[in-house]
Amino acid sequence: MRSQLYYATETLVECTDNGKSIMAHVDRFEAEKYLAVIMNTVKVSLQYNKAFDHYVGSMGGLEFLSKGPKVIGSHR
Repeated sequence: MRSQLYYATETLVECTDNGKSIMAHVDRFEAEKYLAVIMNTVKVSLQYNKAFDHYVGSMGGLEFLSKGPKVIGSHR
């Protein structure tokens, strides 16, 4: 039987264009596939990049990266 992992509701997102980072609310998350975050009322969708082990997406001509939310617990 696999353990169910529980993730934080916020994650750090970095803008690669200006080097700034912000804590964003996790709207939707599927480990190693998809991450949707809300930053300052704007929703940004990021796709998992296996080669670099992070999520990447863009909005308004800016690129964003995130390692995704941290695991905060598990349950069997």
